Amino acid sequence: MNEWPLALRRTVAIGLLVLLVASLGVYAALPWLHQITQRQTRVEMLQRQLMGNRALLANEGAIDEELVRLGLLSGDQALLFTASKPALAAADLREFMGEIVADSGGQLISVQEYEAANLPGTRAIGLRAHLTGEAQNLSDILYALESARPMVFVDSLTVAASRRSTARNKRRLRARPNSILARRNSLDIRLDISAYIGANQ
Repeated sequence: MNEWPLALRRTVAIGLLVLLVASLGVYAALPWLHQITQRQTRVEMLQRQLMGNRALLANEGAIDEELVRLGLLSGDQALLFTASKPALAAADLREFMGEIVADSGGQLISVQEYEAANLPGTRAIGLRAHLTGEAQNLSDILYALESARPMVFVDSLTVAASRRSTARNKRRLRARPNSILARRNSLDIRLDISAYIGANQ
């Protein structure tokens, strides 16, 4: 290196010095950069929390209603009818069945009580329903029964093609073979449902 010209040696020395200073500067700046990154991450997390809290406050009423609904689904209220006597519970169940069949678009033909099996600590209220409708009507009825509170159980279900509907559809097919209405096949539906009240009622 002593054989190098003086100017070149000075340039190399200055370059090494600059490189050393730059390395020391980067080494000293790394903790500072890391701290800045952590602060930015913390700020972003707090901003997300703030947005979430604002969304919760905006929906506070709906959340309170849902909490009340969930509270009503807990304990005995999720299972038992509150009627004081079996006859009253049977009337409530009969009315409920009529409502969901009407809402589905089906037709309730008859409803009668039957003796359902009791669960421990309860008295069962059984109802045997006969109705007609289409597949979508049956789907809506089963969904309403499944989501009912107090709970209603389907003990048995029988579905068959309605004889009257089959004969009527044959006449429609002969008259209007391409009609969608003519191809509809009404169902004859019979199902047994049960609900429960407390055994001391």
